[in-house]
Amino acid sequence: MYARLLYFFVFVLALGLGACSTETSSSSDPVPPAPLTGNYREVGPFEAGVTTLTLNDRMVEVWYPVDPAATAGLEPVPYFIRDELSEELNSLLPGDVNPPYPTAAYRDAQASGGRFPLVIFAHGSASYRNQSTFLTTHLASWGFVVASVDYLERGLRRQVDLDESLTPDPELDDVVLTRMVVMLLADENSRAGSPLQGRVSTDQIAITGHSAGGGTSIRFGGEPDVITYIPLSAGISSDSMVSLPDRPSLWLTGAIDAIVEPERTANAFAASNAPARHVVIEAMGHLGPSDICAIGENGGGPIQIALDQGLPIPDNLVRLGTDGCQEGALPPPDGWPVINHFVTAQLRWAFGFDEEPVGLSEDVADDFPDAMFTYEESL
Repeated sequence: MYARLLYFFVFVLALGLGACSTETSSSSDPVPPAPLTGNYREVGPFEAGVTTLTLNDRMVEVWYPVDPAATAGLEPVPYFIRDELSEELNSLLPGDVNPPYPTAAYRDAQASGGRFPLVIFAHGSASYRNQSTFLTTHLASWGFVVASVDYLERGLRRQVDLDESLTPDPELDDVVLTRMVVMLLADENSRAGSPLQGRVSTDQIAITGHSAGGGTSIRFGGEPDVITYIPLSAGISSDSMVSLPDRPSLWLTGAIDAIVEPERTANAFAASNAPARHVVIEAMGHLGPSDICAIGENGGGPIQIALDQGLPIPDNLVRLGTDGCQEGALPPPDGWPVINHFVTAQLRWAFGFDEEPVGLSEDVADDFPDAMFTYEESL
């Protein structure tokens, strides 16, 4: 109910913005052409800019399209996993243990002209807003504004430290998301000096999310103006009473996911309203759709870094924070091109960039020699 009321608020503000903005959404807004290769594994025609915003008690990371010429003289920025930890846990780690994670995004670079569709990314449990920059920067390169908020109630800091003082009044996911959408479509779209001023389309939006964030995408996927939802490494039980949104969906998971078993993703696909698509990447674990396994000198992510330093980590968190990083699992970077392709293709089709789906079939398998996958659809 709160979300719908706030969406009405966004709608009213959007009408006003459309009347007063110097750059309105129109057919002249940039629509990157589909690739000649028939897949979206390669980066698009834009570079990715990134900016960090504050939403009440939490931060929001936003990636957006940038003309390549606007990055001259700039360097892409990394993020540091210790920025996601509490002071208490930071104090237990040696000062030189803070590996940077490189990204393809340029801090506060000038956005490309025109308006771009908004895509929400929702991070998983014991995670953080930057967890999947391989995907968020890729989507920005193909003409999307991508926003990811910190879910403090389930984030890395809360799960590791059990800091009950962090959020004394936890907010529901949909309320947090709605506030973020209001901020982006209204406040930042009209704020002078914002990298996003006049750049975010006030029409339709989409949502994707990983693990617990996949559950967020399911719950939020039925909200007004959401045109597609894309859960990654998420699903439902066979006897679940969850009502899935009446929207197009793409379900993507790994075949050896031991956190959310592939059967649960298959159950969700079977229960989804058409059109629905289902991709299973062979030998990929739970953390495949994230940067996490690639963080650190030897990889393994923040949990492995903590273990290497002898810090006490609960067994359930070790299991959650390393599934997909283990020997024998598909190296996540080998699976990222498949994820980038299918998520980008689904979004471009849903937003109408591609009148007909591009590469949304098993026919693209030969384009991804490093990762095998199965594909099915219900149309």
